[in-house]
Amino acid sequence: MDTYRTLFRREVSQYRDHLLRLDEDSRTARFATHVSDNSIQRYCAAIDWPATKVIGYFQDGLLRGAAEIRYDSGSTPTNAELAFSVERPFQNSRIGSNLMSRSLIALRNQGVTKVHVICLLSNRRMRTMATRYRSEVSISYGDVYITIDAIADCTPRALEELADQMAEILC
Repeated sequence: MDTYRTLFRREVSQYRDHLLRLDEDSRTARFATHVSDNSIQRYCAAIDWPATKVIGYFQDGLLRGAAEIRYDSGSTPTNAELAFSVERPFQNSRIGSNLMSRSLIALRNQGVTKVHVICLLSNRRMRTMATRYRSEVSISYGDVYITIDAIADCTPRALEELADQMAEILC
């Protein structure tokens, strides 16, 4: 069964295991550099959960894709950074696009107005996905900086997110 839902802090091991399953190219796309297994373990151990939200794609109970939202500091952040990871066998099946949509809904509902994505120039999937939204794109030294305007009427989207959260609780 395919499910999208927010991960809880206690599920950090599932997120870590997902990142460890990424092949070398997918790891490089996610972190914009080569990362070792030890680096991923340290990264996950250091996640600041009050300032982070991870939305996951699960297939048969196993995390296969994730969108990681890092909020700017402050009591009501208006900016956030977004990063994606999808395991190789699940790429090219709209999981990343679905994670992007769900992330933007959550961010809009929380009052975030600007979403920042940084990716390598070689990350065609991320660049293509970002062009589907109102965004500003700049390139510097092989990195692509994407700023997405997250302002939108979110009343129906708030209900959609609430329905997703209720489904998580009831299932």
